[in-house]
Amino acid sequence: MAELVAREKKMKEQKEKQEKTDVERTKLLQRFLAVDAIDYLSSLKNNEPHIGKRVEDIILYLIVYRGLRQTITQLDIRYVERQVKGEGPKIRVQRDGETSDFGAYVREAIKESSNNSNND
Repeated sequence: MAELVAREKKMKEQKEKQEKTDVERTKLLQRFLAVDAIDYLSSLKNNEPHIGKRVEDIILYLIVYRGLRQTITQLDIRYVERQVKGEGPKIRVQRDGETSDFGAYVREAIKESSNNSNND
């Protein structure tokens, strides 16, 4: 019986410690994140909890351990998200009703320009 009470007490202490940690994390994020960044991170955590949690951990690491003291924008959050996912930059170009990758668009333009200069 005493063991059960001790285990219950330990669980309660762990829960209180976790709640206190969560409050501190929220305070730090609200202090250093722009409003749009907070909204974006919140929606990311709802849509992709694993990615959102990882991004939040990285941002908090930068604030706490690296001394980052500037306001973090939505663009910064998106950058960290892309790094976590392993995605490169994606710029899309819409031309004649077609959407293509900007890199492919540039490669095509380079190819066409080199063909035109060779024909001259």
